[in-house]
Amino acid sequence: MARLAPADGYDDDVALLLYRHPAPLEMSFPAESSQLAPVRKALRGWLARCGLPQATVQNVLVAAGEACANAVEHGHRDAPGDTVCFRAEALVDDLRLTIVDTGCWKPPRPERDARRGRGMDLMRALMHHVSVTPGPTGTTVDMRTRIA
Repeated sequence: MARLAPADGYDDDVALLLYRHPAPLEMSFPAESSQLAPVRKALRGWLARCGLPQATVQNVLVAAGEACANAVEHGHRDAPGDTVCFRAEALVDDLRLTIVDTGCWKPPRPERDARRGRGMDLMRALMHHVSVTPGPTGTTVDMRTRIA
């Protein structure tokens, strides 16, 4: 506080208001579909501590669920059990989610159900920014949404 004070002091009372977002949520989980519900549960609890509107919470939960399911299905289809890393972070005015898998991205199977394959469209509709970066060591999905 002393470093913030003007050289000739203050002319009036001073108040300091501090708001602290919850610490980032970080977890790693085996790339298995049975792990998706516990990840959503942990994220739901963390989002509750962020004090976000219910609509934002729901959008984030659905988008994160899609991204994690894609990491399991497409990134680790032939190597279940490998690790998926998940991070959620509340910044000053936005919420950032990062999902990283270590698998090799595989396109959807040709025999897939015609009712599937809309996960990326859904994530883009629910979040303000979505990027997918495939690489030789895995795929990173970065999503952001604005928060009030």
